[in-house]
Amino acid sequence: MGLPSPSLPMEAEAMSVTYKTKEGATEEATKRQRSGTTSPYFDLDSSVKVAEVIHSTGGGFATADQLAAWLSYKTTKSGTFLTRVGAAKQFGLIVSNGKHLVPTERAMKIIAPVMPDDAAKAKAEAFLEIQLFAKVYEQFRGTQLPGDPGLKNLFKTPAYSILPDRVDQAIRVFRASAEQAGFFLTAGDQSRLIQPTFNGGNTPTAATSPVEVTEKPAPEKPKQQPAHDTAGVHSAIVGLLRELPPPGTEWPAAKKQRFLSAFQATIDFIYPEESS
Repeated sequence: MGLPSPSLPMEAEAMSVTYKTKEGATEEATKRQRSGTTSPYFDLDSSVKVAEVIHSTGGGFATADQLAAWLSYKTTKSGTFLTRVGAAKQFGLIVSNGKHLVPTERAMKIIAPVMPDDAAKAKAEAFLEIQLFAKVYEQFRGTQLPGDPGLKNLFKTPAYSILPDRVDQAIRVFRASAEQAGFFLTAGDQSRLIQPTFNGGNTPTAATSPVEVTEKPAPEKPKQQPAHDTAGVHSAIVGLLRELPPPGTEWPAAKKQRFLSAFQATIDFIYPEESS
């Protein structure tokens, strides 16, 4: 896959080149091969899985070595592990908080949505967070999307400057992520990128049936009530509270302590103390 060395930035690889000037003096120059437009090595779903594991297994936070073990990587120095964490960060799904990695509010909307459209909206936002994906979307909005041969040529142009050995992978990750974020849903195939719509199917149905309009509000009120109860509450806290067992349920001390630690870490992250 041509992954970069773990000691280097994920978007670039550096190599030192020695050459001689016309006067015969030897000079040292460092040339960086860098993709002009950044893109992740892993697709959206693979990146969501990283945040999901931190939330479900770590209770909302994880050290690098814990996360590597939970994702079945043998070492934190693994190139694939580093680039997968990097992809999750590029999508805006996890952030570093001291020695820990924690899911973002966007990730929590996907993992533990409060409203029906939360996950779909957050995935669309994550897709457009990637510079390469947003650039392609803007260029071909409302028009035909090129096939793979056309995208290969496009990504090699100065406007995109994707490294030749990363072009094929960039196309695969781009198409997979667009599918996962719903950008191919409206067209029904991968010929056009169309931003997904939300709640588009329910409104016409309610408007065309006067009988249903009077019947629907009553059963829907209990479903909407939790959203009012959690108004203004950070989604990460809401997600953690939803993990609480029913009242009266036996809860092992170890699991209870892990939940309390996760809750404390989340509070510290959302409400940082003033620096002295």
